[in-house]
Amino acid sequence: MRWKVVVGNLGAILKLFGFAFFVPVFPAIWYQEAPIFFGFLPYNALVFMFMASFTITLGYPAEKFGRPEDFYHNEAIVLVSFTWLILALLSALPFLMTQTLSSPVDAFFEAMSGMTTTGATVFSVENPASPLFLANQPKSVLLWRAVLQWFGGMGIIVLSVAILTKLTSGGLSLLSAESPGPTITRLRPKIKETAKTLWFLYSLFTLMLIILLLGARVSLYDAIYHSFTTLPTGGFSPHSNSIAHFSSIVQWIFIFFMIIAGMNFSLHYQAFEGNIRKVFKNTEFRAYLFIIITSTVIITFLISAAEIPLRDALFQAVSIMTTTGYTTAAFDAWPDILRMILLLLMFIGGSAGSTGGGMKVLRIVLIFKMVKRKIKEFAKPRRVMVVRMGDSVVDEDTLSTIAMFFCAYILLFVIGAFMMTALGLDMISAISASATSLGNVGPGLGMVASDFRAVRPAGRLFMALFMWIGRLEIFTAVVLFNPSLYKKRKLRNLLSFDFRKT
Repeated sequence: MRWKVVVGNLGAILKLFGFAFFVPVFPAIWYQEAPIFFGFLPYNALVFMFMASFTITLGYPAEKFGRPEDFYHNEAIVLVSFTWLILALLSALPFLMTQTLSSPVDAFFEAMSGMTTTGATVFSVENPASPLFLANQPKSVLLWRAVLQWFGGMGIIVLSVAILTKLTSGGLSLLSAESPGPTITRLRPKIKETAKTLWFLYSLFTLMLIILLLGARVSLYDAIYHSFTTLPTGGFSPHSNSIAHFSSIVQWIFIFFMIIAGMNFSLHYQAFEGNIRKVFKNTEFRAYLFIIITSTVIITFLISAAEIPLRDALFQAVSIMTTTGYTTAAFDAWPDILRMILLLLMFIGGSAGSTGGGMKVLRIVLIFKMVKRKIKEFAKPRRVMVVRMGDSVVDEDTLSTIAMFFCAYILLFVIGAFMMTALGLDMISAISASATSLGNVGPGLGMVASDFRAVRPAGRLFMALFMWIGRLEIFTAVVLFNPSLYKKRKLRNLLSFDFRKT
């Protein structure tokens, strides 16, 4: 392990991330958030300006001390894991310095929830009398929460690959360690160009959503805020009734862009290249749409007696499956069978290569194909059978990794549910808290349906770590506890990728 390389690249990332602190300065000045200094500059603006300067300044000596150069596989894992923790700690400071939150655990929970695009919160969503009532918080602080989600959605690591670092094979290791989903599809010949393409598409969709929301007569602040939380599938709204605050037209706009955000971004690239037919032939994409449509039909059929609009059924199915977490209806009051469907959607999550969390549709599809193959092998043990994804044969190493991921995901979910039960939550609340944190969804059921105020501080810290583990796809975080990871490598040990398009 070459720690100077890790520190050097971390410094480069800190320099870049520091500029994100400038974004909340504008609403702080525009809305003249008190107290005012120098006759026009709000205290909150000073806080974010200080944090920007501090973070950028912190990055310079780290970069000079280290060596921001190409790295090995184990160094990429350490860099990614530590970066998310360090950025979450730095991002938590504005919540404390603006006195929006007084507990360091709550501030860390809120920052980690934003960075991992989970959307869970310690702010009170339903109690206007609470000093932590969400709608009463400073707009600059709330926008900072949205900015964290936007950067966390595609990943500050991917951005650093695109702009700051001159990486070759190490860049691929870094994208693998950070990006959600089991595979990385090389969109361009160079991995740096791939990262730039991903961020271009991500920024383009964000701008498109802002323009559409403005056209639907949404305020500029709300348009920017909700665009920053929709594309990363974070789903954190400053309104106590979430997206129900807006008109039906606006809700349909959100549905469309949540579906877009839950897709594999390589499919967006293919669509922009004119390969629309190839997009709809993609096995994962078809499964993704099938699950959304089927869930919507079931929900609509089972709650038709309650006269719940089709829009609400579709909205909640899309929001939960893409792990966005917006709401337009009080789904926690729905019948248990419907809540079970939503819980299952939390586990499935979005597509591989999307900003969504969960297990990913690709893995679920391959798990079913593996089970189907095993059943056939029992019937015809001498027959050699393979698992295909589209026209491609999936190699056995990939299938083995997916099976291990599935087992690890379920095991961690059970551990989290037991921990939350031990900390005082009822069974439904504990199960959903574990599922929603590990899957980076946001809202849960029962006591965590709206916020995590009912969870003890120890439980919030534990769930914050679950968000971190879920965002890093489990193995990247868990492998940190393996001592062999930190041994010095004489040869490169890069990830093996299958770039065949599925």
